[in-house]
Amino acid sequence: MGEILISELAEFLKTPSSTIRYYEDIGLIHSIGRKGLQRVFSKNVIVTMQLILLGKKAGFSLDELKVMLSIKDHPVSKQVLLNKAEQIDHQIEELDQLRKGLRHVSQCRFENPLECEKFKKILNLHTQ
Repeated sequence: MGEILISELAEFLKTPSSTIRYYEDIGLIHSIGRKGLQRVFSKNVIVTMQLILLGKKAGFSLDELKVMLSIKDHPVSKQVLLNKAEQIDHQIEELDQLRKGLRHVSQCRFENPLECEKFKKILNLHTQ
């Protein structure tokens, strides 16, 4: 299997050692010992860390990731991933509308965007 020092893991994943230590502190990953002052992990932790980092990018909370990783046979539920993908789709739609609105306002004939009816509609959409 092999071992990897925390400094090597941090460099490989381009993630601060402090983040790795925090994930260990909250039980997402586990070290297998120490070499000097450095924590040592099984190389299997690489895949777990990659799942955690991908999950964070996708918007999963650390608590959600902890639950998923606690399931040994299939830690990644297809239904959970589908639900998250749908949430991301919704966020993309909202951001697309916001981007279009901002582009409109930047080219709007009104000097004050608050005089523009389209901008007022954008404000209403994003404050409800």
